[in-house]
Amino acid sequence: MATQTQTATSVFELQPTPKTTTIKPNYHPPRPSQEVSNYGHRISDTESSTTASVIKPSTLRTFLTIFTPSFVGFIASFTNGIITVGLPSIARSIALERSLYLWPSSVYGLTSGAALLIAGSVADIVGARPVELTGITFLGVFTLACGFAQTGGQLVAFRALQGVALALHLPASVAIITGAVPSGRARNLGFACLGFSQPLGFAVGLVLSGVLIERAGWRLGFYVTGGCTLAVAVAALWTLPKLPTQNQDGVVALWKKVGREIDWVGGMISSGGLAILAYVLAYVFSFFLILNKS
Repeated sequence: MATQTQTATSVFELQPTPKTTTIKPNYHPPRPSQEVSNYGHRISDTESSTTASVIKPSTLRTFLTIFTPSFVGFIASFTNGIITVGLPSIARSIALERSLYLWPSSVYGLTSGAALLIAGSVADIVGARPVELTGITFLGVFTLACGFAQTGGQLVAFRALQGVALALHLPASVAIITGAVPSGRARNLGFACLGFSQPLGFAVGLVLSGVLIERAGWRLGFYVTGGCTLAVAVAALWTLPKLPTQNQDGVVALWKKVGREIDWVGGMISSGGLAILAYVLAYVFSFFLILNKS
């Protein structure tokens, strides 16, 4: 049987190799409006940095901004030293009842702490500078009124109003230093001066008030401190900087905003609670003091 060999030839067709397609990134040239906006952003950034460098306060302005509220705190604490040292002389002069011995010194801190929440809310809405000027003026007026007090009830009432004026001063002074003094070493120094002025004023008041009371009487101490506070209130019209505020409306709209946005009911409840607590503690302390003496 014959074997037939068949040769199969396979035919390969050469196919052309596909061309590699190179993906080119889509490049869209910037439009003229985009170029103008980018250029405007660069200009605004440059202008903002230039403006920040221009409005940076001078050393004298920074010093006056820190010194004014710190000096007010010093004088306010000075009057506490007068009350502490001169209480026996004051009690003999105005016939202060024994049950009211603690109130000229304690009611000041009581009303100041009780009115602090509402005063801070008012300063946030109205502005720190007007509240600071109002607080300094009232502080000077009521300090002078303490010197003119003729009875124990008048002295206690004027000291209570003096504490309310201090409550207006405290949050406003912190806001002024925060907003007007550049951040860094200057602002840290400002906060340190605010905190240190009060114990320093009390310590100096303890020393000098003894000399004043012995030489000229206790009323002179209130006359001097009240006059100095009013002089600072007048000078603060130029020394305290004007801070930017969001309130561009009139006075009537501003006071409507104060009455609408401040939680007066909550503030009165918290202030009343603090006042009642301090009153109970002072009454209990005076009661035990009388028991120990009897």
